Amino acid sequence: MTAKLELRNINKSYGKFKVISDLSLTIEKGEFFVILGPSGTGKSTLLKIIVGIEQPDSGKIIIDGKDVTKLPPNKRNIAMVFQNYALYPNMNVFDNIAFPLRMNHFRNISRRVHETAQKLGIENLLDKKVTQISGGQQQRVALARAIVRNPALFLLDEPLSNLDARVRYAARNELKKIQQELDQTFLFVTHDQKEAEALGDRIGVLHSGKFEQIGSYEELYNDPKTVWVGDFIGDYPMNFIGEKGFRPEWAIIEDEGEYIATVDSVETVGGTYFLHCVGPEDSSIILKSETKYNAGDKVSFSIKKYKTFEEAQNQVQ
Repeated sequence: MTAKLELRNINKSYGKFKVISDLSLTIEKGEFFVILGPSGTGKSTLLKIIVGIEQPDSGKIIIDGKDVTKLPPNKRNIAMVFQNYALYPNMNVFDNIAFPLRMNHFRNISRRVHETAQKLGIENLLDKKVTQISGGQQQRVALARAIVRNPALFLLDEPLSNLDARVRYAARNELKKIQQELDQTFLFVTHDQKEAEALGDRIGVLHSGKFEQIGSYEELYNDPKTVWVGDFIGDYPMNFIGEKGFRPEWAIIEDEGEYIATVDSVETVGGTYFLHCVGPEDSSIILKSETKYNAGDKVSFSIKKYKTFEEAQNQVQ
């Protein structure tokens, strides 16, 4: 079972502070959709509204054509995977997976648990305490506990953030593989761009309670629709000279270039140099170079590709 999720004109305020502002979104069946944004943009509030922990001030949550806005969480058929996995340390893996089945009086619990554990490759861990297994294995147990009751929709709230970098890399690849094998609808929330890029079929960039832009990571990076998205997406903020916004690699260092900049500092990444420069009109810009420069050097460059934002430049700060 997999579901289509629609959010229609969702609004949510706490007092005078507006957290979600007239937000609409459609997530298709079987899609891996990522909500990306920094802290304080409304990501967690939006998840709570979808799952039913919070009620919107206005708007509707539609799952497969059914309005679930007023339904309690246990009537929405949504599975939630939390940042810390919310596993029970006093239980073994089997009992953690079986917990929602017992709470909801399911039949054939043992068969369901073993089938789900086998699907995720953790059947050999069922007798172990969750404190005895690795972070990556705990992630699979948390997913198994969500999967075992056959939900229509999965919500994942930064479930990889507690893992170290090496384990996180493997875990996100496994998560994408599992989602594709299950052919389920996943809604994943993160502040990590690498996770969003690796996992999302589409990414919604959330800022001040609304989506600045929705698209693939490539679209967000190469064709940002607002100044804020251009500045937020990517390892480096977008450069600006006048109305021209450009990525470091969109500028070409060449003799007799269009502009002159002065190198302030140099960052080495592998065999590539990122030149932090003072550009025209005292602008701070970053250029990508295969040649090493030193602080104080003059660099001549031309902009081969750029974006202009017109009205967005003034609207989004």
